[in-house]
Amino acid sequence: MREDASPSTPSLVSGSKHASSTLLMVLLFLISIIAYADRQVIALLKPELDKVFGWSAADYAAISSWSQLSIAVSLLLSGWIVDRLGVKTVLAAGLGGWSLATLLHAVVNTVRGFVVVRVALGVFEGVGTPATMKAVSTCFPPEARGRVIGVLNAAPNLAAMLTPVIVSLLFPIAGWRGTVVLIGASGLLCVLAWLLFARINPYTSATHTPDTTTDPAPSLPLWRRATGFALGKFLTDPVWWMLLFWLPDLLHRRFGLDAASSGLPLACAYAMAGCGSIAGGHGPAILARKAGLQTETARRLIMLVAACCVLPLPYVLQTGNLALAVFLCGLTLAAHQVFATNLFGFATEWVPASRTGRITGLGAFCGNVGGALMLSLMGHFAAPGVSLLPVFAYGALAYLAAWLALSALAPPRRLRRRVA
Repeated sequence: MREDASPSTPSLVSGSKHASSTLLMVLLFLISIIAYADRQVIALLKPELDKVFGWSAADYAAISSWSQLSIAVSLLLSGWIVDRLGVKTVLAAGLGGWSLATLLHAVVNTVRGFVVVRVALGVFEGVGTPATMKAVSTCFPPEARGRVIGVLNAAPNLAAMLTPVIVSLLFPIAGWRGTVVLIGASGLLCVLAWLLFARINPYTSATHTPDTTTDPAPSLPLWRRATGFALGKFLTDPVWWMLLFWLPDLLHRRFGLDAASSGLPLACAYAMAGCGSIAGGHGPAILARKAGLQTETARRLIMLVAACCVLPLPYVLQTGNLALAVFLCGLTLAAHQVFATNLFGFATEWVPASRTGRITGLGAFCGNVGGALMLSLMGHFAAPGVSLLPVFAYGALAYLAAWLALSALAPPRRLRRRVA
């Protein structure tokens, strides 16, 4: 009896680990959805808040740019804190903090008040990216990390797709204050689920043990890897944040869509972005297998294709066709997610796990600084009589510039082709 039982033990343990990893990914996915919903809701309610508080373009730019700057500063510190204190504790504190900050939106009435609560939201929300990447790098096998990142990167897109629909349903019933309260309260419920069910178990297998000190790419200086990743985020994230914060307003100005009628077009654009996340996560492995390439080579080729897909973005300002404008914006968002998923894939593959939080935090910091600069500039370019063409022209070229910078700072490693 004992001999019959013993062979089944490893499979039971393996099944338990798989279930734990799957649950962890589900919880991280849910937390990412809540984070982006909390951040996006103010953009969706902007037309109503303009009426209630008389905001100018400069007021909104100040609120959004200060939010981005607070996230950026938080990312620098939280990456180090996550490496020191661990994912579970730090992410629970961050999620609880930014959910409370979302609730506080309902009690402020001035531009300064909104700046304060958005800064508070940003300070806590900065925990999310380094904590998530730390969990991926320590709890999942190397060959699965790209796919997991792709799935997790789809969460913001799902949030961006669903949140306009949810807001369009809640707003007529609860008003703008009730809408932000309900969205913020969902985060507090998620804190409880995280504390009860999350298990941070370092990945182990017969051929791999968690070694947080070994450098996976010793021939390439760490500073060059970190700089290539950070510069890629700095150049490309502004395009994402510009569309995230200003696309509802752009549709309102160019096509006369309000908070209720913009729900479906925005959902379509962000659905495309979600598809980009999944494609970016799975694409390199599929291309490598079909074409006989190294995964890293396939990853770089897919990033180049994504960069080329953004080139038509400025035509959004020329067309009077709503469907075409939404498609071009959605294509840009999808290409961004393909590009970003693979940037994070490089980070988890190139950086020792003991430094994943700090390096991904640094890169996300640079991305948010770029986003804050873009949102601040949008306060000028979105003013009446000023053309948005320079902003959209930058967006069209940003990804090619980032791809070239990554290639120069962190050129492809010479790896032997793996024999199947």
